[in-house]
Parts: sequence; C-alpha cells; structure tokens
Amino acid sequence: MTSKTEGAVSLLNAAAAIWAFVLAFVILADVLGRIVGYSVQGTVELVANSIVAIVFLQFPLTIVRGSFLRSTVIYDAVSDRGRQIIDLLSCLLGLGIFVAIAWGGWADMITSFRIGEFEGEGALRVPVYPTRAIIFVMSVLSVLCYLQLIVRLLGGARLSDFAKPHQQEV
Repeated sequence: MTSKTEGAVSLLNAAAAIWAFVLAFVILADVLGRIVGYSVQGTVELVANSIVAIVFLQFPLTIVRGSFLRSTVIYDAVSDRGRQIIDLLSCLLGLGIFVAIAWGGWADMITSFRIGEFEGEGALRVPVYPTRAIIFVMSVLSVLCYLQLIVRLLGGARLSDFAKPHQQEV
C-alpha cells in the first residue's frame, strides 16, 4: 500500500491503542471502587461502546497491511495462482462485509445523532452516537482500503507483499 494510506490508518490504530490504555484504567478504577464499596457508574456501558469503537479503528490498518487472521493449511498447499485466488476472494468477502455494515449502519447512525442516543442510567450516561459514527466511518474507510488492495492484487501483487517483516501468519 502507499505510505500515505498506511500512515493515515496507523494514526487511527494509535488512537485505538491509547483509548484501550485509558480504558484499562477506567476498568481498574471501577474494580478498585467496588472493593472499597464505591461503584463507578456507567463503566459497563463505556467499556461496551469503547471496545466496539477500538476494534473498528483498527480494521483499516489490518486491511492495508494484509495482516488478517487466517489459517495457512490450505493456503500453503496450493500453487501461487491458488494463493492469488484465495487472496482476492478473501478481499472480496471482506469488502462485502464492510459494505453491508456501512449500508446497515447508516440509518442507525443518523437516527442516533438526531435523537442524541445514550446508554445507561444514573450519574453517567454514555453517548452511543460517536460509536455508531466510528463504525460507519471505519466501515467506509475499510471498503476503500479493500478496493485499493483488490486493485493491487489484480495488478499482480500478493498479500504477503504488504505484510511487515516482523509479522507472522497463524
């Protein structure tokens, strides 16, 4: 992939990592609070929405680097042409999944913003519309990353060309 694309999605990945780090302290505060008899309100809702947002922020970098989780049992048993077909089919499947998520999430995102959707009760109510927006925007970005990857694959590139040297397949 282009270095500009990878650089941009790396920033999203870094934001997700920072968010996960902060979230760990929120969970720690909640656990410690429960030990001393003070429960932090809204932690469950905050964590539930955050995990979804963190995962979606990380999808584009995974796609750009071609480092999806996969089993190599069949992949290693086929010829180079077979590997190219598997790479292309996996990208087309991923493209379809993210198109479906974006398509299905658009109306919910708009409604969520319009009504100011929140989760939770009491002192801390967690807004849902930022999470819905992240899901939609990252799905659209993932579609664009898959399209870029598919064009490169059709041009003769292989997914292994995009993986970093330190990455290993499962």
